[in-house]
Amino acid sequence: MTRQRLKDIASLARRKGRRRLGEFLVEGVRSVEAALAAGAPLAEVLVADVAHPGPGDRVAGLAEAAGVPVHRVAPHELDRASDAQTSQGVLAVARSVVAAGLADASGPVLLLDGVQDPGNVGALVRTAAWYGVAAVVGDENTADFESPKAVRASMGGVWDLGLVRVPDLVPVLDQLAAAGVQAWGADLGGTPVEAWAPGPDAALVMGSEAHGLSPGVSDWLRRQPPAGGRFVHVPPRWRRPPAAGAAAGGAAVARGVESLNVVVAGGVLLSRWLG
Repeated sequence: MTRQRLKDIASLARRKGRRRLGEFLVEGVRSVEAALAAGAPLAEVLVADVAHPGPGDRVAGLAEAAGVPVHRVAPHELDRASDAQTSQGVLAVARSVVAAGLADASGPVLLLDGVQDPGNVGALVRTAAWYGVAAVVGDENTADFESPKAVRASMGGVWDLGLVRVPDLVPVLDQLAAAGVQAWGADLGGTPVEAWAPGPDAALVMGSEAHGLSPGVSDWLRRQPPAGGRFVHVPPRWRRPPAAGAAAGGAAVARGVESLNVVVAGGVLLSRWLG
């Protein structure tokens, strides 16, 4: 392996490098094994060249059996190429799997509206894959699906569904609506999750934790029937009406927590929707 190729691989830790080369990093033993098991489009596998046998030898054997080129490199060279703080001595380079448009407008589809944390994006991809979502679509303000942190957090989910990046979600919502797919947005003012039953051929939009759904997406959803738009939320227990026979009234309780993490909320909604 040439120094220039090692330099190119190291550049994949940054979006600019990934866009230039059309590749991304898959780091760690379990992640590379999952990619090989899924038949992912791997360009090559790098394994730390160490004297004692280890997990890298097993991964190298699996890669060679799958016809993926394997390079043994010095541990310090692998550390330079890796984005992880502590390298496991195994790294793969994959060809990009993110599409520029939604080819199939049938549900279920998860849309990410400005979800900026790559760990959250990867975990949402993992959760969506678990529940059988067909595609995850992110707008330009959503973290890169192929960033090292997002790929690690997806735990192999990037191979199990379609990934799409678009400049704006509104045209995708129009495309889904034209195909008869109902889209719902996660919002605190929406239908309580226990009363929500969208059916499998639907779409769900999750917004950022800091700002919620963007104005364009919110306006689009608000114009959809029923009156008031299509929104759903996970109500906290302390906001629910008292059970029948419970004492009414009582002093309000101050609460420090104001919302759920977007991944937790997404997991609850996906479980209700597709579980």
